[in-house]
Amino acid sequence: MISTIGTTAIQTTTSPNSLVMNPTSMLVEMKSFIPSSYTFETEIQKIKQELLTGSLDCSAKDETNEQYLYEMQDIIDHLPKLPEIQQQKLTIPEFDEIEVKATDSVEIKKFIRK
Repeated sequence: MISTIGTTAIQTTTSPNSLVMNPTSMLVEMKSFIPSSYTFETEIQKIKQELLTGSLDCSAKDETNEQYLYEMQDIIDHLPKLPEIQQQKLTIPEFDEIEVKATDSVEIKKFIRK
């Protein structure tokens, strides 16, 4: 490959077996394989939901990946279930009035007033 910078020509050679990756061209080529309507975020959310509900299809083309999916589902299934979150109406605590006696010390009277 010959590149020209200004008036200087630079020649670079690569062996025929070397692999040179250009990230920009890789992204452009990936877009041709992935439909524009597909979003990874949606797919990830779908997989998470299926894992949590126990309805994930664990079949895969590769045995290692399939075993990994079964193990993940098994781990998720054995986690303790979280209790339902319920909101309760706040209540203002009410206290009975403490009677001050003539025999109470000054410190006790201060404590009772607080």
